[in-house]
Amino acid sequence: MFALVLVLGLVLSWLSDVHPAAMPFFGPWEFSWAEYLGSVLALTWYFRGVVSMSPAARPALWRRASYTIGVASMYAVTQTRLAYLALHLFAATQVQQFVLHDTGPFLVALAWPGDGLQQGIPPSLLRHLQWRPIPILLRILRQPAVAALLFILLLIGQVAPGVVFRMMLDRRFLDAMNILMAVDGVLFWCLVLDPRPRPHATVSFLTRMALVFVVMLPVMPIGAYITFTSHMLYGFYDYCGRLEWLSPSSDQCLGGLILWIPSGLMSSIAILLPLNAMRLADEREERLVGRTLIKVGERQVDPSAWTGR
Repeated sequence: MFALVLVLGLVLSWLSDVHPAAMPFFGPWEFSWAEYLGSVLALTWYFRGVVSMSPAARPALWRRASYTIGVASMYAVTQTRLAYLALHLFAATQVQQFVLHDTGPFLVALAWPGDGLQQGIPPSLLRHLQWRPIPILLRILRQPAVAALLFILLLIGQVAPGVVFRMMLDRRFLDAMNILMAVDGVLFWCLVLDPRPRPHATVSFLTRMALVFVVMLPVMPIGAYITFTSHMLYGFYDYCGRLEWLSPSSDQCLGGLILWIPSGLMSSIAILLPLNAMRLADEREERLVGRTLIKVGERQVDPSAWTGR
């Protein structure tokens, strides 16, 4: 399986360098082995694991679809012609980073793909991933304060004019930034959308909701500032070949709105999901221990009669 993925990568890399006009729509604008393997192997190993599981143990269809769409969307904004737009419009850059840091990882985390990946990843690689420093590093990165700080710093950093300009000029820096955004997004949203209660999960449901609220706070004023400022923050797109679809001021305004509005809406949804997971966990616990009847007057009453649970 890996040999097939490698051969396909070599073909796409060759086409990208020598015959870009012959590239299929799903082919890379500028081929990157890290982004290609990260996307294709993530899908290959997941579905290999899902197929090997018993029908009863397989994740629900909607979870498989969520994972597929999430990974495919991250591939699309980094390896197809959509990546070209991100180098020539600030608004397109914000769409790319929003998909890499929010929607793509959010859908991956919502799928909760751990079991499928564990079944599908080659055992030799799985043993290397269990090397002691890696779990220790993951535990540090999953600490609420560390996770929130990294999430906020990357959100602020990816709109800093100096960082954006460097991304446009240096392909290696762009690839590193894209990978960092995707990895941090997956780690953060897996922490927030973990359907398990404590102690199986790292933090409580209430802490997860608080995390989403905290990381949402700096997004709104930064997005509003970019949207409404009269100062041109990203004028260097003109030097790098800005697409004429939007004027510089409209491009900057639209980019600020993309940072501001969709991120706020996603955070609102993300607060509700841990709340729902907490409700479901409480219901499962009640079913395990049995209903607790309360005394009302002379009668024993099941509280679910008026709570609906």
